[in-house]
Amino acid sequence: MRLNGCVISMIINSKTIVDINLDYKIEAGPGAGKTQFLVNHINNVLQNSDKLGCTRKIACITYTNTAVGTILKRLGKGISNKVEVSTIHSFLYSNVVKPYCSFLPVEYDVCVAKIKGHDDPFVNHKYVSNWLEKDSWDKLKHPNTKNQLLNMPTLNKALQNWLLSMKCNIENDKMFFVCDNSKAKSYDKKTGKLIGINGLNLKILQEDLLEYKKLHWQKGKLDHEDILFFSYILIKMYPFILTVLRAKFPYFYIDEFQDTSPIQSFLIEEIRKSESTIGVIGDNAQAIYGFQGASVSLFTNFKVNPMNMHTMLENHRSSNQIIAFLNSIRKDINQQPSENIDDMDVSILIGDRNKVYSEAVSVCNKQSVVSLARDNITSNAMKDELEGNEFDRKLIEKYSEQDSNGDRKKYIIPFIQAIELAKNIKYKEAIKKIDWIFRTEENPQKQALYSLSCMLKRYHQYDKGSLMDFYNVLCNALNVKLAGFKKGSIKDFYENNPYRYMAICVNVVEDTSNHITIHKAKGAEYKNVFVIGNKDMLNLLLKPDLENNEEQRIYYVAMSRAQTKLFIQFDSLNEADEKKIKKLYNVNVKRIENTAE
Repeated sequence: MRLNGCVISMIINSKTIVDINLDYKIEAGPGAGKTQFLVNHINNVLQNSDKLGCTRKIACITYTNTAVGTILKRLGKGISNKVEVSTIHSFLYSNVVKPYCSFLPVEYDVCVAKIKGHDDPFVNHKYVSNWLEKDSWDKLKHPNTKNQLLNMPTLNKALQNWLLSMKCNIENDKMFFVCDNSKAKSYDKKTGKLIGINGLNLKILQEDLLEYKKLHWQKGKLDHEDILFFSYILIKMYPFILTVLRAKFPYFYIDEFQDTSPIQSFLIEEIRKSESTIGVIGDNAQAIYGFQGASVSLFTNFKVNPMNMHTMLENHRSSNQIIAFLNSIRKDINQQPSENIDDMDVSILIGDRNKVYSEAVSVCNKQSVVSLARDNITSNAMKDELEGNEFDRKLIEKYSEQDSNGDRKKYIIPFIQAIELAKNIKYKEAIKKIDWIFRTEENPQKQALYSLSCMLKRYHQYDKGSLMDFYNVLCNALNVKLAGFKKGSIKDFYENNPYRYMAICVNVVEDTSNHITIHKAKGAEYKNVFVIGNKDMLNLLLKPDLENNEEQRIYYVAMSRAQTKLFIQFDSLNEADEKKIKKLYNVNVKRIENTAE
């Protein structure tokens, strides 16, 4: 047992058997074996529960599709009729929105017949224009009037960026959509500065977000936030849906509960009021989805009988040295090595990231070393061995501002995105990026697949060339007539910017390469890990505050992915900070040549 405030938490491990008919709450650090515990517990329920009949199932909710696949693989074949493993959005779509969407009030203008699933949030220029043109918007004032938002490319892009940040929220028992005002900015090609929409005008736009959403719903288009929104509406209006869910799922198990949003928590709390048994597993120190509305307090405040509160202290993943290092950072849980793996001390390498990465690979005898970066562009740059100053992180955004030809833009960016997704074996997502281009064809998806295949076969003709080379290959390979170029800045842009630099800015969902973002690595583990550090990483080492600082938690998650060797990279590190780090931790510090201090 351990004293946790006024509550005694029982110490368990991945093999512990807990009562299958009681709610439970488990706090489990990285590598604690929580997935194995969950799989063992589900198998125990399947074997011993008297609540499961021919039609009743266990619901297992986790955060990513990768985690879903891992749990299904460990459970083995033949359990699909007894266990439904899914993300929260997929679960709610299958069990709430899809079967009951015809019950939604007509005021939401949802075309039920056209609903074919749900996608990541997206912003369509046509919908934005229709929204702005639909009403007079007389209240919008200069410099963000209706006409300015419609006709000034920079402001229009800023509006689209703002809309892309939209999340649904719950407050005082009411559901509404809200956008992140800090995202209402865009790069202006004339001034070279970020131009934004002011707060007063954003407040006016905020009041009419529901009308913007209706433009999508009329076409049957739903994103993940819509699933949460409609699930809440349907359950509040028709409580019998909860009765159906409880009848179908006598057991609900939720992994990664620290990443739960208030709306998801509300739904779980409603379900657990009667009949269903709920079990949650989480770790506040690994809560890294605050930007998606997740709240750390929801796991802290999830109440169960004190006797059913458990803590998993083992670490089955990492070497003794890495566990000791992580324990020095974290004070609430002191993890114990389970496998007793001895390896080298954690290394801090200082220098240009690609030179430092090569050093890490050398230390690992050329074994695979996975680099983890805070942002997508840095991870993509690592794939191409590009240093930070060699490319422009705003290149796609600048391209959108530079190229005023709509037909050309319609092909260039979507095809770059589709090609790079396909190169990362994300074919479904790749086709989605371009099939709308062929929407007037008899079979848009077939045409999209054919066009994508043509461009992939010719990859060698443009991957090391300029954007102009890509444009020429695209026109020739697909026999499409796009506007040409006269002298001017747009021609220079196409000729002077490499295709690879554009491709670097593409976001690859659930990347499985050796260079990925920290968020995409959540739930995974790798033998050798190389973390690309920044000021937040340095702050974590010097003044750890995992309880209040999400950026620090992100880097804690990154470091805890490592099994045997952990390397932390900094571009530079002054001698005073180096001395402090050596005093606080048992680490190796090495400076790679040509490092700028």
